[in-house]
Amino acid sequence: MVDKVKLGKSLMELLGTAILVLTIQVSVTLGSAAAPCAIGAVLITIVFAGGPISGAHYNPAITLAIRLRGKVLTHELAVYWVSQVLGGILGAVLGGVIAGNFSNIGVGEGFSLSQAILAEIVFTFILCFVVLGVATSSKSDGNDYYGLAIGLVVLSGAYTVGPISGGAFNPGVALGLCIAKGFDNFSYVISVVIANLIGGALASGCFYLTAPDQFEGYTSVV
Repeated sequence: MVDKVKLGKSLMELLGTAILVLTIQVSVTLGSAAAPCAIGAVLITIVFAGGPISGAHYNPAITLAIRLRGKVLTHELAVYWVSQVLGGILGAVLGGVIAGNFSNIGVGEGFSLSQAILAEIVFTFILCFVVLGVATSSKSDGNDYYGLAIGLVVLSGAYTVGPISGGAFNPGVALGLCIAKGFDNFSYVISVVIANLIGGALASGCFYLTAPDQFEGYTSVV
């Protein structure tokens, strides 16, 4: 028998990631100077929309960070990852059709691969750390600002290091755009995916150091 709750969560992750990547594809392909604002704004809205359903990760790096933090089970992580990557591909293809062309991430002109990868690690770390703090901490339960905080990190990252690395901060975004464009620049995209996952893992580790009482199974000695 199909578990409708689990199916709903998976579908929400697929749809949310698709909406995010569609917005990225269209706004970037058309060369909009306000693309980071459009991306940040749509992320804010879909995080609020999907938060009560799936947690609104829309990002394999975020799901990894939350798994390491103890709030997601291993089998749930696998299901979320599949949904997020499929959503990224769907959004990238649909966005490319709407825009009439396809974009992809890449190292910015005048920058090195190491600079781009470091930028992806750092801003994925910031994004995941913020998510852990505003959306998973018992001390911030029921807050009304978590979607805004998450969207603003992506907006800031897109403006700050987008010209350096392409500003993915999300394996679902990187893979979706790459696959929709015929596996263009695949080796760089794989490097970005790894960098994003590293950033997510580092965020979880840092969150443990700053708030160890928030981890599942933690027992206070005080």
